[in-house]
Amino acid sequence: MKAQSLVHALRDTAYLDGIDVGAYLDLVREQHPQLYAELDFGRDGAQQALASLAQVFNEFETDDRDNGRGDSYRRAQQNIAVRMTGIRRLFELAGGVQDVRDLPPTWRILDLLAGDGLLTRALRVLAPQVRDGVISSDIARTMVTAALAAGLPAIRQDARFLFIRSTTMDAVILAYGSHHVPSDDRTTVFQEAARVLRPGGRFVVHDFEEGSPSARWFSEAVHRHSAAGHPYRHFTAEELRRGLGAAGLRGIRVHRVYDPFIMRAATREDAAGQLADYMHDMYGLCGLDRGDATRETVRARVWHLCEECFCFGPHDGGADHTDTWPRHPAVYRVGGQWVAEIPRIALVGVGEK
Repeated sequence: MKAQSLVHALRDTAYLDGIDVGAYLDLVREQHPQLYAELDFGRDGAQQALASLAQVFNEFETDDRDNGRGDSYRRAQQNIAVRMTGIRRLFELAGGVQDVRDLPPTWRILDLLAGDGLLTRALRVLAPQVRDGVISSDIARTMVTAALAAGLPAIRQDARFLFIRSTTMDAVILAYGSHHVPSDDRTTVFQEAARVLRPGGRFVVHDFEEGSPSARWFSEAVHRHSAAGHPYRHFTAEELRRGLGAAGLRGIRVHRVYDPFIMRAATREDAAGQLADYMHDMYGLCGLDRGDATRETVRARVWHLCEECFCFGPHDGGADHTDTWPRHPAVYRVGGQWVAEIPRIALVGVGEK
């Protein structure tokens, strides 16, 4: 009764642009009834969490502010194929399967840093039997609004306080931005993820290992050339192990996963140029547009930065390395297509409840 009363009291609370909690609940109840059943806005602390959300405006909302890159990020995200190699592996680790096609149709997964729903759209392609199995969760109101507008199940929440019932998810993924979680809050986020997992469920945390070439891209390229900068510390393998253990998870393993950017096109110039455009938009590298730079000049500057940062030694992949992983950005031909590929090696921790 207390929880129901609290939800009723919160119905008029601001939540998304032009949408209060009540309107959001009505929308989800009609369009995504399974998500509606999993929501819990009656948790102790929900009122304070919603009040905090109302004050949040981060760099992923819009490009309109001096430090924003939300619009350009969403533009890049429209191409779901570019990062599909790494995304596929994340789903396999989250589901404990060798192939995403083996995931059960009823699988439920919470994507904590979903943006506008890239992983949801990717899973529809990779494993169409799991229709709307991914719940997109993000703190940026414009990201969640865009996901809902596209018909995706989505919720706006802080990863430190989830409006999701306990023991409802088969998996939780924290990926492609986990380093944005402040160091002092990471244990809380891990514990919240563990709370919503069913017994046997898996929590997957993806980042780019502190000090690695993949992390260097953020410190030397994104921090210098994006409006928002990138003053964030990445995870280490040991921190992942400790965090997953502190959340009470077991069977903890840390993998190094090949997670490249790949662009295919009819010509060499288009493959490299389109991938440079993608990197420019994805990371908001507006500082490279200085002067009277032409599109070709900006593309060349982006590609040069990629060549400087994404340069891997023979042991960077650890035990997970295979000789098929490229060590430098490259453009090559496969059949009738040209392929531009920028290598990345991600650090991925997995724990089971």
